[in-house]
Amino acid sequence: MSPKLKTFIERGISTVILLGLLGGAVAWNSLWGYAILVCVLCNLTTFEWFNMLKERKEESGRGLSLVAGLVYPWFMSVGMLTDWVPDFNFALVALGFLVFYVLAAFFAQLHAMDYRGRTGAQALSSMGMAVLSFIYPVWLFAFALCCLDSPVIAETGRLVHVMTLLWLVLATKMSDIWAYVSGVLLGGKFIKCRFSPVVSPKKTWEGIIGSFIITSLCAWGLYGMTSFPVQISTWQFFAVLMPCIFILSVAGDLAGSLIKRGLAVKDSGSLLPGIGGIFDLIDSPAFTVSFFAAVLVIL
Repeated sequence: MSPKLKTFIERGISTVILLGLLGGAVAWNSLWGYAILVCVLCNLTTFEWFNMLKERKEESGRGLSLVAGLVYPWFMSVGMLTDWVPDFNFALVALGFLVFYVLAAFFAQLHAMDYRGRTGAQALSSMGMAVLSFIYPVWLFAFALCCLDSPVIAETGRLVHVMTLLWLVLATKMSDIWAYVSGVLLGGKFIKCRFSPVVSPKKTWEGIIGSFIITSLCAWGLYGMTSFPVQISTWQFFAVLMPCIFILSVAGDLAGSLIKRGLAVKDSGSLLPGIGGIFDLIDSPAFTVSFFAAVLVIL
């Protein structure tokens, strides 16, 4: 078996694992089952961030992000699925949590400069790393929990809108797989310059274009299986929805690559063969899920 085929199979298997977990939560039809799955993915990613920052622990603020990353998704799940907090508004609470987290990160670095001898450059680096390691992808991916507040769920208890999330994650991950396939088959044959020569030098324009076409067609074929909260026409799907999903998918993948290059690590972990860790699995869905959650809030 060639290395390229082996990588493709490994990526496919890892993607199927993610979709299988989400699909299992839908089939189980348990609100808590779905919430626990999202929380576990966020928590595992938090631990991977903590480990990736071990070489820069004096300038990373990783302790604060570890606590927040472990607590935040469970806090949101409890708020959404219990009556402990009356009139729990996911969007407002998510924004409020982030505000308090940023303030806490600032106070921590002010204390470190005054009493622990940290320089301004070290404090600034630690501040930025602490905020980034919580926001991406944990805080963003946790928006997958907002679908638990669907009116349909409130009336029937069924995870109807989770099917839409499953479709969104599937479209997101397909873009990565088809980009790899298109890049292997056609990469560099028509366009010599690379799509992302520094951040992800293996990505080609042929791979990106081929992936967009194939992913759009596959996603359209699966679109009828979802209960999309907003009715859209065929032209809106191909001219607006899929370009947004695809651009965000690629951007999320590149963002993950940028972070790993900045930290000089190849993979965030070794839990998933062919992909790396959970961080590598939810990096691009974090962009698409949070974006469309924000759009639904605005609409």
